[in-house]
Amino acid sequence: MNKANFHPLVYTTLLALALAIQPVRADNGVPLDQIAAIVNSDAVMLSEARQRAAVLRASSQAAASLSPQALLKLAVDNLIMERLQMQKAETAGIQIDDVTLNKAIETIAQQNKLSMPAFQQALQKEGINYAEFREQTRRKLMADALRKRELRNRVKAAEGENEALIEQQYQSWLLELRNDAYIEYRIPVETNNSLRLR
Repeated sequence: MNKANFHPLVYTTLLALALAIQPVRADNGVPLDQIAAIVNSDAVMLSEARQRAAVLRASSQAAASLSPQALLKLAVDNLIMERLQMQKAETAGIQIDDVTLNKAIETIAQQNKLSMPAFQQALQKEGINYAEFREQTRRKLMADALRKRELRNRVKAAEGENEALIEQQYQSWLLELRNDAYIEYRIPVETNNSLRLR
């Protein structure tokens, strides 16, 4: 018997409908996670968005000054762009191994003049889960590798153009990537308030 072959968009929509009809509660009454946004065939979870909002609030004065709703929207937008870049990086075969990741995290700790245990404690005090921080750092490194690859391709295609123009072309490419994607918000968003993604 042949298995039904759903288009990824249909599958994602069905999954989203099944999971995101208001907060689902476990047997003990505790609300389970919700979907904050759909990005092609991937989902951004509300717990991820809240975690990213905590990171943004801790690392940026501008983000810390936003209202909770605007900060959550910024976090979701940030995760949407990250998902799009990860999807593109995976298609391009870009990977970050654990050795590279560990070195990058050690460098971040050193820049903050902290040992690794002290750095992990500092993250915990800010409400940032270390395992999630590791994966976020891995995704950031993948996005950086994708950026370098795209910029290298654009430099070859546009010899003699200055760096600012090449960077502008890269930002345009990111915008095209977003415009070509299927994105659906599951959190309330203000359509007239455009927040910078990166």
